[in-house]
Amino acid sequence: MKLKTLAIASLLGLGAQAFAQAPAPYGPVPNDRQLEWYDREIIAFFHFGINTFEDFVNEGDGKAPAAIFNPTQLDCLQWMETLKNAGIPAAILTAKHADGFCLWPSRYTDYGVKNSAWKNGKGDVVREFTDACEETGIKAGIYLGPHDRHEHLHPDYTPQRYKDYYANQLRELMTDYGKIWETWWDGAGADELTTPLYTEWYKIVRDNQPDCVIFGTKNSYPFADVRWMGNEAGHCGDPCWATTDSIAIRDEAAYYDALNQGVLNGNAYIPAETDVSIRPSWFYHSEEDGRVKTPAELWDIYCTSVGRNSVLLLNLPPDRRGLLHPVDSLNVVTLRKGLDETFGNNLLSKAKVSSAAGRGKGFEPRLLIDGDSKTYFAGKDGVKGADIIFKLPKQETFDCLMLQEVIELGHRTTAWCVDYSDNGRDWTTIPETAGCQSVGHKWIVRFKPVTARYVRLRIKDGNASPALHTFGIYRQSELLK
Repeated sequence: MKLKTLAIASLLGLGAQAFAQAPAPYGPVPNDRQLEWYDREIIAFFHFGINTFEDFVNEGDGKAPAAIFNPTQLDCLQWMETLKNAGIPAAILTAKHADGFCLWPSRYTDYGVKNSAWKNGKGDVVREFTDACEETGIKAGIYLGPHDRHEHLHPDYTPQRYKDYYANQLRELMTDYGKIWETWWDGAGADELTTPLYTEWYKIVRDNQPDCVIFGTKNSYPFADVRWMGNEAGHCGDPCWATTDSIAIRDEAAYYDALNQGVLNGNAYIPAETDVSIRPSWFYHSEEDGRVKTPAELWDIYCTSVGRNSVLLLNLPPDRRGLLHPVDSLNVVTLRKGLDETFGNNLLSKAKVSSAAGRGKGFEPRLLIDGDSKTYFAGKDGVKGADIIFKLPKQETFDCLMLQEVIELGHRTTAWCVDYSDNGRDWTTIPETAGCQSVGHKWIVRFKPVTARYVRLRIKDGNASPALHTFGIYRQSELLK
């Protein structure tokens, strides 16, 4: 990690020796792909395919005729307009769901758009999607479902034959559609696809898309950059560690806990991705137009996903026209406006900050509120705790806080809380923070409004000295209530 303070020292002609030495990393740390993935915070998921054109089908059996796929107004740029307005920087398209229907004209099957009514079989949804992503600066990802019910209908189906079929299709998508930022290996129904099969598929991804994040679970787990978090409700565990353990995650009794909460001091850095749909179903059904998650419900999900050291994968299913429904678009854009209103004003930004636990020059506690994620507060080596006190210019009322760790240095803090005071002597702990453990990329806590002149961040324990780059207190936007 480059410290901005060292660059400033050079400009001022100060010797680097005037600055304290940066802390050494602890345990497993993220690779460059994972760092980029974390910074997305929200990714759009587009479930779109032949299921869209069946009546209330979310898990097709692979028997629906290809001809029924016929979006009348497909406009991927309309999808991207919503994402731009909602501040969502990346998107994943279900190029092939479990029904086996392919949204691109694959050379290896007839079950896809080339035998549909849409554009007389000459269309390519994946092409339109990736072109729209490139035009608007959205990062494109591909869901290529490992489980394929249509292929299972073939009398000569075997996992070994399917390995080659899937490899060929994966190679098409990884070589013909520009830069792919994430590939999604769903574990549902794919138990027969063992780890050796994924070994070849992994090589195809890495050889052709070295920056591509791999979402994996079950038998693809050894190759995963990010993991499933164990449910589809949008709620990560508390705590939620980015580290996990390859043994624990294969043990049936610990499987879902290891997915949802991670494993403290686990031997692999595989953070959780939280997938949830804005509607009750994954694919669009007009019957659900009145059941779209509200901005308040999306805010809850944001806090229990992004706000629990995860990345939110939010499904926005296009309708039979090939367009996003206006209510879906409005609600996700309103979420963004609410997030900007909430986190655009850190009430600690003008506070006086003090701590007896600082590491020294270049790592002062004031760097927690400078708005720069490249500078950070760090404690002394061998000292795992720290009290950092913020004196505000005046009393403020707040109902939300956010803390961020320097994840490049590993999971360090393992117990923390936040207190408030009117006089700087008599402290009350915010109850919702009393049991806080993990921090990671971002941790958000909401609570009943508190009015105070002083705020104290207490790092109570850890694997190593704390390294934290941002701390803030906020008032939640009315748009999110």
